[in-house]
Amino acid sequence: MASTIAPRLSALTADANVDLEDILYALQLARADGRLSPEELAELKAAVAPYESHLEPAARRLVDDLLASRAALVPRRVLLAATPANAADMYQPRAEVVSLQDALTALGHPTASDGVYGKGTAALVATFQAGAHLPQTGQVDTATLLAMNERLAAAGKKPLDLAPRARIRPDQVIALRGGTNRDDNRAIQAGLGRLGAQWGDNALRVEADGAFGPGTEAAVKAFQRRVYLPDSGIVDRTTLGALDDVLLAHGLPLVNITGPAAGAGLRGAVELHFYPGDTERKVYVVSGGKDLDRYGMVGGQNRFKDDPDNPTVDYGPSPSGTYSVIRVSPHASGAWAWSYVPYGSQLREVDGEVQYRDLDGAWRWATGPQSVFARRNPPPLPRASYLDTRGQLYDAWRMNDFGHLRGQLKSVRTGVVQGHMIHSSPHQEGTAAYFRDTDALLDPKNALDVLDWSHGCEHLHPRDFDEMVARGYLAPGTTFVVHGYDEVRTAAPAGPAIA
Repeated sequence: MASTIAPRLSALTADANVDLEDILYALQLARADGRLSPEELAELKAAVAPYESHLEPAARRLVDDLLASRAALVPRRVLLAATPANAADMYQPRAEVVSLQDALTALGHPTASDGVYGKGTAALVATFQAGAHLPQTGQVDTATLLAMNERLAAAGKKPLDLAPRARIRPDQVIALRGGTNRDDNRAIQAGLGRLGAQWGDNALRVEADGAFGPGTEAAVKAFQRRVYLPDSGIVDRTTLGALDDVLLAHGLPLVNITGPAAGAGLRGAVELHFYPGDTERKVYVVSGGKDLDRYGMVGGQNRFKDDPDNPTVDYGPSPSGTYSVIRVSPHASGAWAWSYVPYGSQLREVDGEVQYRDLDGAWRWATGPQSVFARRNPPPLPRASYLDTRGQLYDAWRMNDFGHLRGQLKSVRTGVVQGHMIHSSPHQEGTAAYFRDTDALLDPKNALDVLDWSHGCEHLHPRDFDEMVARGYLAPGTTFVVHGYDEVRTAAPAGPAIA
């Protein structure tokens, strides 16, 4: 049989990410007989080699296990889903939703490509799933994506590719460290314990006491690694579904619970305290006087300093004070040319100029005489800025200075919306940086090396930003306190204050 693994994998690497579903799609024809031959394993190893720095950790574990001839238990993890009604501020990866809608149209299920994963899109996904003999969930999971790509390939269409960030927070958070629902926590602990006994894996065994502490979090991470999920320690619907799938396969009682969305009880129950000084550079998550978590964060320089790349704006301190988070969403700027187009907007070229499409589905000119940014200062980016290193137009705009999300702030004292915001940066958004071990950012020097100085905004690693939103730490209404550059965090009792 002619080689299929390398060309199939190559078709899904335009986004510079190689994730679990990319590997499974590349292997789909090779595994048609239920196994991989030594020749096919050698081809897999060679095909993956050029993308070593871009492998999602779950994909890396899958490849390692396949090359070692270990059984690969792959769950149907949720990649895209409608945003829960009670979590309207959750980040929706618009570019990926537009790509899904275009794929549905190409497969004979026409829909508007507006970037909104609503009831209509969910119904069309369920219709496709019915025709593919899959559970009609209305969510795009691993099995659904693979089935779509097989039918797209048969129709001569390009496969649907979803970026890793599209699966960080698309479904519902059910339980996590410090969460309040002890009955759900106890059911999860018991399910992990049953599986640990079945597999003889002590890493999964934890006391079913209803308290979701570090031990339970470690057990959840161990399970997630076994089934090729991001080892976040957060039990979302995908993790719970994978746990029930494995328990069912062994004839063991299911966990079978439903839980709250987006934060599992922590939303609005914490304060964030940022210490920007040279010996700190951390943001602490605090509840009831106790520290729940901490993350690396970098503000502006302690003293005003010229920015050689932007003569109209100086580097300067992050202003101390007490603020409230008013929204968490992608940001479009009126004063930073690279941020005129919102993060995640779809791009296309018409008559030699670039257009973009944001959440409302309308195409607008980004370049040329009709550019909607034509009268702005600084002037809009030229067409060349929207091309990748191969001279091809990016499929979506991910070079926005503010990264994929920003937390907008309002002063509690004055009620004025602030110009400084919590955000990441585009050079940290690639897979290699995104999945790096961000524990290193707790060292002040490493935090500065990775996150860099700002012009007064508060820089946060994108993976940490996603995790803080998932945990309910960073949400509208959260209090955010910026302390002075000479302040340090006094010792506070550790451990969950919420129970």
